[in-house]
Amino acid sequence: MRFGTISDEEVVKNRRTFLNELGINLADVVNPALSHGVKINQVGLDDKGKGSDDPKTRLPGTDGLITTETGVYLMVTVADCLPILIYDPVLKIVSVVHAGWRGIISQIASHTIEKFKSLGSEPGNLIIGIGPGICQKHFVVKKPVLDSFLDCYPQASFVRNQHGYVDLKTALKKDFKHLGISGSNMEISHICPACDNGLYGSYRKEGKGAPAQAAVIGIKK
Repeated sequence: MRFGTISDEEVVKNRRTFLNELGINLADVVNPALSHGVKINQVGLDDKGKGSDDPKTRLPGTDGLITTETGVYLMVTVADCLPILIYDPVLKIVSVVHAGWRGIISQIASHTIEKFKSLGSEPGNLIIGIGPGICQKHFVVKKPVLDSFLDCYPQASFVRNQHGYVDLKTALKKDFKHLGISGSNMEISHICPACDNGLYGSYRKEGKGAPAQAAVIGIKK
């Protein structure tokens, strides 16, 4: 079994190199099998290492991870979709989320914040970073998808030359602000993998097997 077109060995080697620079052991990382859904899975010490070096051990059907444990590092991979990092500095809770258009329409932001609230977090305390993801000019969608975004996020959608264009970052920003996150507590990357293809992997540009970027968050001991 392989992670994609890149061999397991190469993926693991790249992950070790990346994580070593951050002072993180691969064995302390949890990595889910993404499904473009809204499932947010709380993980702990017993989950360390799942999916980090073997795709068969990834947490199934999961697009977000959250933990209250120090020394547990959460990872998602993306290649156009948006990685979201969330930190509660008061309760020391962290989360990482994979958000594509399906997840955004299905309110993955709301599911994630509700998970934080169930653990005692106040939305106003949360700090959110949205990493590199596809920009509006490169995210051309078909009419059913455009119609869904026009209904929920009219300010993030437009039609030009009979094509629909959606701004996923603006849609997420709207959701998080509605959920009580201050704009000053959000940082959104302007980097687009399709614009900077070669430096970043882009499914839209390269198709299946495009190299993925990794987003990782955790609290060191």
